[in-house]
Amino acid sequence: MDLYNRNSLLTRFILALWAIVVLIPILIVVFVAVKAPSELAQGPLSMPASLEWANFAAAWNQGAMSSSLMNSIAIAGTSVITIILLSSAAAYPLSRRKKKWATVTYLYFLSGMMIPFQMTMIPLYKLLGQLNLIGKYPGPIFIYIALGLPFSIFLYTAFFKSIPQEIEESALIDGCGPYRTFWSILFPLLKPVTSTLLIMNTLTIWNDFFVPLLFLQSKQARTIPLSIYSFTGEFVNQWNLIFAAVIIGSLPLILLFLVLQKQFIQGMASGAVKG
Repeated sequence: MDLYNRNSLLTRFILALWAIVVLIPILIVVFVAVKAPSELAQGPLSMPASLEWANFAAAWNQGAMSSSLMNSIAIAGTSVITIILLSSAAAYPLSRRKKKWATVTYLYFLSGMMIPFQMTMIPLYKLLGQLNLIGKYPGPIFIYIALGLPFSIFLYTAFFKSIPQEIEESALIDGCGPYRTFWSILFPLLKPVTSTLLIMNTLTIWNDFFVPLLFLQSKQARTIPLSIYSFTGEFVNQWNLIFAAVIIGSLPLILLFLVLQKQFIQGMASGAVKG
């Protein structure tokens, strides 16, 4: 057996081992989600003797998952689209200008990645209270946009620097202004990094628990993580409903990743590391 085949077998063995490590927690989640409470108490990690699909219906109805799902889609969708539009538009001049103001502005945006959200929590709560945005959707949306812009601008700026300026010069000769050059020619070239940021920001906002807990305090405005949290109590936790709700809440993210996985891998492999 030559070295190439031995390396290939070793790679396949490591990948198979890693797949098993990843699949085990997923199977445990599914097993718990389809167990009856009595069977769950006897053996939480064992295979279910019977499948209680009614757990999913109970989680959907008791957790008001329909409204939570729509709230999460509205908040995450609005935040992510705004982050992508603003960060790509900001990164374009910052990557092309060699002036001092561009460097200072770029470093100002990057400084946002160094400030933990916990340090800004109290000032933000007071500010949104003064603006009468506590318990309303624009409050967390503004916070998510502010939190997502620094890293998105960092990635877009690095990717813009990898695009040859001859493309813009050709567009200028053909009569394109700066706005048309950006939206019609350059923005489509950003598809890999845009897909990467779309998935990363959606994943972060969708799974966030802290911001909705602080700023969306009404039952009607709660998101998926808060619906899942509603199945916990001081003395008893409804683990079968919690895991069923986790599966329901994960389905949109899995669908999004399946649709954008090709561009996501391209962005992680090329655009995200160019600078």
